[in-house]
Amino acid sequence: MNSIRQLGSSCLLLLTLACGSTERTNDASMNGTANSTTNSNADSTATTGSGNSSGDSSSDTTTSSSTSTAGANTGGSGGTSSGSDTTSSGNTTSSGGSATTSTDAGSTGVVPGTECGSHKWACWPMPNMVGSGLPNEANYVRGADGIVLDTITQLMWEDLVTAAAYKWEDAIAFCEQHEYGGFDDWRLPTRIEMTSVLDHSDAHTGWAAEAFKYPNSGFHFSASDWILTITQTGAGAGNDYAWAFNMSDGIVTNAYSKSNATAIKCVRGGGSGEAPSEPAVAPPNQYTIVAEGEVRDNYTGLVWQRGGSDDMLSWEAAVEYCDTLDLNGNEWRLPSIRELATLVDEARVAPAINTEMFPDTKYGARSNNWYWATPQRGSAAWALNFDDGFTGTNTGSAAWNTFGPSWARCVR
Repeated sequence: MNSIRQLGSSCLLLLTLACGSTERTNDASMNGTANSTTNSNADSTATTGSGNSSGDSSSDTTTSSSTSTAGANTGGSGGTSSGSDTTSSGNTTSSGGSATTSTDAGSTGVVPGTECGSHKWACWPMPNMVGSGLPNEANYVRGADGIVLDTITQLMWEDLVTAAAYKWEDAIAFCEQHEYGGFDDWRLPTRIEMTSVLDHSDAHTGWAAEAFKYPNSGFHFSASDWILTITQTGAGAGNDYAWAFNMSDGIVTNAYSKSNATAIKCVRGGGSGEAPSEPAVAPPNQYTIVAEGEVRDNYTGLVWQRGGSDDMLSWEAAVEYCDTLDLNGNEWRLPSIRELATLVDEARVAPAINTEMFPDTKYGARSNNWYWATPQRGSAAWALNFDDGFTGTNTGSAAWNTFGPSWARCVR
């Protein structure tokens, strides 16, 4: 059924705690041990949206006020679980970071207590790929202990190669029990946290090469349970799907069976947040409508077009559409796939987005209801589907990943 605080982490500073792991290694020869199962998809019947794998839905369940149905990134159709949609105000988060990678023998920096109450939303400016030329280009500081600090998100990542594959529950337990670099508060990263260190270029798709010396390929579990699995409704009824990333092609799926075994990386920082099988909780004062047709995410600092293009466009036409968009006299651009992923509300499906802030958002797998993003991928390009929030590159023959002209939503 596969589819798809002060940072003193160096062993030099914390001599009393072990700095290694008996279960994992920094040996580069261990690369490639991850489960690299490819996506498998079967047809199914959907009411309004279908997803990217397999599994039929016999019931359409509505939670909260939404009445739409959606599908897993597995090919099933599903019910809707929805969080609240509120208009709020707040302070704009400043951006930062330059396109550099630095090395420090004793990892330095600060891990703030970002008490936004969520690990499943970006409570920080989303770093863009090094060399992208976009705002907030990623900047990493690597300690001699192999711990990597992302200076924009302030998340700390463990750069170890998985010497064993873990089922979902075991992956969560491993990180929670893990002691490394003098820290014992590691955890399995969520969908949006993994997105923040994922490169989407042809050169090195997968874990950001500038950050990690020891990346595994193949599938990696996140700590984000799929909402319809949490509620056991729609396509999630009787299934065990969680969000996972294929680091061989960069695609994220909401429908990877927890019974599979994958490589993992652990993360720490980011304050308090939801447990893996709790619905995503939107942070307070998340959005502000700043002008007609514009909404600001007060955590990422990005200002979004509330609507989108009137017509479906080719990727090149989507780039031009945003470059020439005449909206309140501002300059707009097509978002990066990392930036677009910050709009995904994991507590919702069909569409998986705040519908009060972003009305009329299109969705539906096995359709052209995708939203274009950068960068290009060879002759194709990245896009995201708000049916559930999964990504694709318009390549291959699978129905969930092949689409024609699609939509554009611009950002500044």
